[in-house]
Amino acid sequence: MRRLWDNLEEYLILVLLPLMTLVVLAATLARYTEWFSMFWGEELARYIMVYLGYLGIALAMKRRVHIGVTALTDTITSRAGKRALLVFQTAVLLLFCGVISKFLLSIMERQHSIGQVSPALEIPIWVPYAAVPLGMILLAARACQVFVQQWRELAE
Repeated sequence: MRRLWDNLEEYLILVLLPLMTLVVLAATLARYTEWFSMFWGEELARYIMVYLGYLGIALAMKRRVHIGVTALTDTITSRAGKRALLVFQTAVLLLFCGVISKFLLSIMERQHSIGQVSPALEIPIWVPYAAVPLGMILLAARACQVFVQQWRELAE
């Protein structure tokens, strides 16, 4: 179970990226050969791409590859200052994730209550919108993991 959690984003991306590629390929073939109709392909590919983007945010946090401005962090030399900045950065990020998730969950609740569906796939529209809170939850969880790792590194 721990291995699944440690590599969750990679596993989901490993499935979704080739799936999106196949959907786009099939939709392109359908459009230009007229062998079959695939009017829903573009919409599915778009929704998969959104999920990939939000999964990628969490994966980038886990691997610590987010782009950042280090002008401030490079000037702080004391361990206590670095720890205080780490606490501040993590708190701001967690607040951001919470606010975005709160707003998106209220939008999803409204969509669910009115029964809105997507145009081509005719799936509940809250399913594609769920990519945002899912991504924010994963981002927050990975931010906490990175916080613990960095805190321990500063203790050494």
